[in-house]
Amino acid sequence: MSRPWYASRPPAWCRTRPAHLASLLLSAMVAIWMLLGPDAIASMQTGPRYLMLLVALWGLGAGFTHGVGLVPRHATRAWLLGAPLSWCLLLITLVTLASSQ
Repeated sequence: MSRPWYASRPPAWCRTRPAHLASLLLSAMVAIWMLLGPDAIASMQTGPRYLMLLVALWGLGAGFTHGVGLVPRHATRAWLLGAPLSWCLLLITLVTLASSQ
């Protein structure tokens, strides 16, 4: 019987050098954009602003964690800090930042 998705490790392509480099560059780009233009998120309404900050900071943390090559031992933590989820969160942040300016 196969294990559920959260009990297995992320796919092997997530552990390649290009994937780590992509996570690091995407996280750096979002971090620089948020530092240089904080008014993009600050101009949002209160409810979506806090949700957007949560998404952005989780994506940044997961992206930098994956980008420098840290791999958690537990499968659930590996998914929460891995490439697929961090890329989705960072892309949501980039789209939101681009549309708010």
